[in-house]
Amino acid sequence: MHDTRDELLSRALHAAVVMLLLTSVHHAYGAYVYATLWRLHVVIVAGLTALALWGAAHVVRHRPAGLARTIATVTFCLVDFIMPVAGIGLFEGGYNHLLKNALYFGGASPQVMTRLFPPPAYELPGDWFFEGTGILQFVVGAFAAYRLYRFTRDGMHPPR
Repeated sequence: MHDTRDELLSRALHAAVVMLLLTSVHHAYGAYVYATLWRLHVVIVAGLTALALWGAAHVVRHRPAGLARTIATVTFCLVDFIMPVAGIGLFEGGYNHLLKNALYFGGASPQVMTRLFPPPAYELPGDWFFEGTGILQFVVGAFAAYRLYRFTRDGMHPPR
């Protein structure tokens, strides 16, 4: 039995929202523990992204085939890919945390670390919760990417 378009869309939306919630917790915690209030902007961006995804998903579910649903589907896919998958999962989770921790604990020189992760935008690993939730963003991002892929592969063109 094949999953319906709505089921695949819901799964992609839920994975994206979990990513946005995780990154909100991660950045709010980082703002507090490192006294870097500028990190809190991510909470606002995550909230706006969630609203955009929910709105697009709502149109996809409730509009008949046509221009509005097509625009909403493309919007959903682009916003999901750009923010939760690529922006947060790949860049924030993969580069900012997974790679940073791998290099740091792998013995990279302070010069390499400073060049690739310049302060004050980056913190060297020193807080397990911050780094753990940062790396978890990569894992959840991979899951969100898979859910988005399933929606684009099977949900946009249901079997006849």
